[in-house]
Amino acid sequence: MAAPSAKDKIHDINLGIASNGLFWTTPIPDTAVHVSADGRSASLSLSDYPVQDQPLFGANTVPTYVGRISLNLAWTAMGSQLGITDPHNHYRLQFYRATVQATIRVTVPEIGFTFISDPASAQTIYAMIGHDQNGMFF
Repeated sequence: MAAPSAKDKIHDINLGIASNGLFWTTPIPDTAVHVSADGRSASLSLSDYPVQDQPLFGANTVPTYVGRISLNLAWTAMGSQLGITDPHNHYRLQFYRATVQATIRVTVPEIGFTFISDPASAQTIYAMIGHDQNGMFF
């Protein structure tokens, strides 16, 4: 079986490219994120958040469709806290290895597309929860 290629892609759910060239990031409401007082669990929840479906991301010659994404993510720390500190490069990371549970639903009504994740079949390969400091915040 051949590996998938860009020509096999049917959907690309993204937030578009901002005028400054930034992509894959967006402001979200503060109420969408919750972190426990001890920093060992966190969650992110969005409902009907606007996205676009652009089958060939970055191509200006293909149609882009309006879509919505709803997601619930929950991280739970495992074991002891780990850390990396690099004073020379002004970087510090303190984190826990974690498990994550996710449910995601994407709809693109104009083309009748819906994707719903199956949390029962999802497996955490790697996740972490923590915080980092860099640059002037180091």
